[in-house]
Parts: sequence; C-alpha cells; structure tokens
Amino acid sequence: AVVSTQSGHYGRGTIRSHHVTVNPYTWFTMDSLEDSWQSLLRAVKERDLMIEKETLRQEQREELRKAYAAQANKFAEWLETTKLKLTNNRYRLEDQRDLIESKHEEIKKKRAVLREIEDLSAHLEKGMIFDNKYTTHRTVTLAQQWDQLNEFTRRMHHTVTGQIEAQNRTGVDEDELKEFTLMFKHFDKDRSGRLDHNEFKACLRALGFDLPVPQEDQPDTVFEAILDCVDFDRDGFVRLEEYMQFMISRTTENVASTDELTEAFKSLTEEGNKPYITASELYAAMPPDQAKYCIDRMEKYPDVPGALDYTNFTKIIFQSNLNSSIASVD
Repeated sequence: AVVSTQSGHYGRGTIRSHHVTVNPYTWFTMDSLEDSWQSLLRAVKERDLMIEKETLRQEQREELRKAYAAQANKFAEWLETTKLKLTNNRYRLEDQRDLIESKHEEIKKKRAVLREIEDLSAHLEKGMIFDNKYTTHRTVTLAQQWDQLNEFTRRMHHTVTGQIEAQNRTGVDEDELKEFTLMFKHFDKDRSGRLDHNEFKACLRALGFDLPVPQEDQPDTVFEAILDCVDFDRDGFVRLEEYMQFMISRTTENVASTDELTEAFKSLTEEGNKPYITASELYAAMPPDQAKYCIDRMEKYPDVPGALDYTNFTKIIFQSNLNSSIASVD
C-alpha cells in the first residue's frame, strides 16, 4: 500500500506538469483520475482494516481452541489416572473403601471443571469452530466418561463395603476376595466394570469351575442356572458387585458346610473334642463303605500313631466339591 501511494503521487505530479486540460486522445481528466485515486486509497485502507480484523479474529479463535484443549486434555488425563488408581487392588479392603470415598468426593467436585469445558465448547460452536488440532477429546465423550467414573465409583464402594461386611460376618479370607477381584479385572479388558456372558464363563473356568460344554443345539443348563443367580435382569452383562456377591455366597456356603462337617467328625472322637480321629472311631460311627472312603483319603495326623486328620480332609473335600455345588443350582 505504501509503494502504491508513492507511485500514485509520482504519477499525478507528472501528469500535472504537462498542464493539459483537454486531450483528444483520452477521456480521462485530472479530476476523474483524482477521484479514482482517492477511491483506491479508501479501498486499500478498508482492506488493511479487514485483514487486521480477520487476523485478530483468527488469533482469538486459536486462543479459544488452545483454552478448550488445555482443559479437555487435563480432564481426560485426570479421568484415566483416577480410574487406574481406583482399580489398583494392592490395598487392604478398608484402605480401598477410604480411597473410594475420597475419590468419590473428588469426582463430584470435578463436575464444576466439566461445566467449564462445556462452556468453552459452547463458545467454539457459537464461533462455528469445529476443528481443533490441539485435542481429540469432545465434550460429549468427556461427560459420558465422567458419568461412567462416577457410577463406577459408586458401584465399587458398594462392592468393597459388601466384601468387608461379608469378611466380618463369614470369615471369608481377604486374599480369596482379592483373587476373585483380580480374576474379574483380568477378563474385564475394557475396564468397564462388567463382563459379558462369554467373559464371565471364561472367568469362572479360570477360577476352577467345571462348566460342561453343551452339545450342539443343546441349552447350556448349568451356566444358565448360574446366570439366573447373577444376571437377574438378563441385560447380557455381569457387573463386579453381582459377581462378588455370587462368589462370596458360594464361598460362604462352602465355609459353613466345612465347619459343620468338621464339628461332626470332632463329635465322633472318643472325647468329642480331639483334633484327630481313628479308623476304629470311624467304623464305629459310620457304615463300612463310608468309613473306608474317609480312611483311604484322610492324611495321617502328625505325631499321633493311628490318628487321621479330619480337618484337612474336610477342607479338601469341600474344595473339590465346590464346582459340583455350582452345578447343583440347575
């Protein structure tokens, strides 16, 4: 624009130096050329202003993109980190409960941050800005993930609280509860907090459940009976708390039955309170075939000649029969 102005001034001065008012070789007059020149100057100025305004608008749009991306990326990272923290199973049950409760409060407070992101997204949409090279995260997805994390935390608190109560009530070993949880998480590949029926079946088999393979075109009656106990609404998924309740109930039944049988063997001993039993005591109290079955499978009780360990025998029996107890729900 500056060069054009200088050139214009030079050209106008040259024309005026000829002192020509009328020229049969052109219809341009000095006045018409002056008007055209002034129009050109105004156009250049308007164009410079337009470019300046557009540059400012693009800079503002870019800043808005960056502001949204910074918030969205940070929020997405927090979502991922929080879920990883919650799914860490190295803590004691009571510590897990405390962690879940503190994280649940944090999650509720983060709703305000999500609203800020939603406001920024609304400004982007208002400005017709639909591309953002600084982030891949969309507001709708972040809101869905926040809802899922909030619900996941609520379910986890319910599950862990139930595990603590079950442990206190039934004496189920915490290591056993951890094993159940770890196995569930192993098959929960997408960390959704639920297993589809195929994943659930694979999980049960990994835990040692003897689930028969049905013949072609035949119903899987054993597994369907288990689903009746676990997936009540039959939505196609088994959630962590449903799975844990099922496993705890099976373990509790097994523990209760083990204690009852142990007490029964103890009552058969000579004084009714010995930690071991003899073959003669078994034959005296049971039919010969049943007594022989027990004698053949009981280990020797240490340091007592002729004594048999009924406590360990009972544990082994019920551990091996746990799978058959599952099948019995059919």
